[in-house]
Amino acid sequence: MTERITKIEVAQRQLITAIELFFRNADPVSVFSLATNSWEIIDALCSLKGIDSISNETRGHITSGSDLKRDLINSPYRNFFKHADRDPDAVLEGFNDFKNDHIVFLAVEDYIRLEKKSPIEFQVYQLWYVSIYTNKVAHEALEEILLATEAIFPSIKGQDRVGQKRMALQAIENAHKDQELNDSPQVEKAHHRLFEPGA
Repeated sequence: MTERITKIEVAQRQLITAIELFFRNADPVSVFSLATNSWEIIDALCSLKGIDSISNETRGHITSGSDLKRDLINSPYRNFFKHADRDPDAVLEGFNDFKNDHIVFLAVEDYIRLEKKSPIEFQVYQLWYVSIYTNKVAHEALEEILLATEAIFPSIKGQDRVGQKRMALQAIENAHKDQELNDSPQVEKAHHRLFEPGA
């Protein structure tokens, strides 16, 4: 049976799979590849629709002459994961799971700005990220965000990486059980999940 799939559905499906794999400590190469594929679609749609995306904000902060997609996303990791025509014997150094944190956040944040709603997994990731990277939150919004993150992720910075991700999985499971939250217009039904809630 064939499917009729829109670009935004493709982006959502790849991103939700990336988040599910990420929080379960699965293969970081696959997470990065899925997340960057999703980000590229979302970034293009934001540009076409004139959305004030966090990716554009990021472009305003990177070194002059550098390009977000070319120099920080595609090179060196994404290109290495996709191509072997010019460098079949190459070896990549310096990649680890922490490289996924920021690209997944860019994709999640821009998806939410674009669609004005998102699956629960995206919203949990958004809070998880800002609870760990509080230095990236605008000062005027910090107090309010810290109250929200502390309620869901108490003392998360005291956890190791595995513990931090385990807290996120629990938050996702709890959120799926919250019917009032699921009925909110800001919560979007996922087109596809690799793991069903509670699995």
